[in-house]
Amino acid sequence: MSRISVIGNVNVDLLVWPAAEFPPPGTDMPVESIQTRAAGAAGNTALALARLGSVPRLIGCVGDDHYGRFILDELVAAGIEEGVFVLPGEPTGISIAFEAPERDRSFLTLLGSLQTFEASMVPPDALEGDYVLLCGYFCLPSLRGRDMLKLLEKVRAAGGRTLFDCGWDPAGWPQETRREIVELLPLVDYFLPNEVEAGSLTGIEDPMAAARALERISGGWVIVKLGKEGCVAVGAGQEHVISAPPVRVADTTGAGDAFNAGLLYALAGGTEVPVALRLATRLATTVVSRASANRYPALGELLPLLEE
Repeated sequence: MSRISVIGNVNVDLLVWPAAEFPPPGTDMPVESIQTRAAGAAGNTALALARLGSVPRLIGCVGDDHYGRFILDELVAAGIEEGVFVLPGEPTGISIAFEAPERDRSFLTLLGSLQTFEASMVPPDALEGDYVLLCGYFCLPSLRGRDMLKLLEKVRAAGGRTLFDCGWDPAGWPQETRREIVELLPLVDYFLPNEVEAGSLTGIEDPMAAARALERISGGWVIVKLGKEGCVAVGAGQEHVISAPPVRVADTTGAGDAFNAGLLYALAGGTEVPVALRLATRLATTVVSRASANRYPALGELLPLLEE
């Protein structure tokens, strides 16, 4: 198995269910559950990989508080024992996820320690992995722009493959932000936006057309995640449409991160892209159908599902 590094935001998710709307000012609205989960795009991906039996090198940061200790304990329990810095005097990042039936999730986020995560905290050997995923871009303001460009360059110089999942831009994708992402893409081997992000970047509503436009810029694979519809991918002169099996959804937060984990696992094992896309899609759909306490499937649980 090739070496995998995951670099990005590690934070706590507070998941509120169901939350179709906010209560009016001065009122209260009971919900069925509020769960706490060690997460963040990088944390989710690393935990899913570890459960598959491929413990990655995870690089991120937390604060020196209760949530930080909670995250570190969860990572250690999964076999991920180093790489996450504890920043004294900083609060751990928190993302509150609001979910409800037939409604896409939305978030309120406290960046906390994520604001001060910078390139100097990334060990050189983490950039020497065979596959290196950089994610949570907009949650890591100190890594944006030139610093992210330099990290991607270092991975390429060491002979590694780069994967990049920028996530949602809280500023609403102004022209400056779109230009910022476009400047990074020529150094990205696998770009992993979701449908809304790809459309926001290109101004193209159709996911396959948006993927084609982004692939012309990057020259690498562009894989657009479509949630319950699966994904589309363009690269190496190929186009693929991968459908997702129907499942009963329990929790969609982190679905894209699980997809990234499945893709990384398959690619690092030498799997060709079309098969890797199917494994990634199946892992994501399995994760969203399971509760937090048993969220990530082991490889032995996942493989029989791929034969269905």
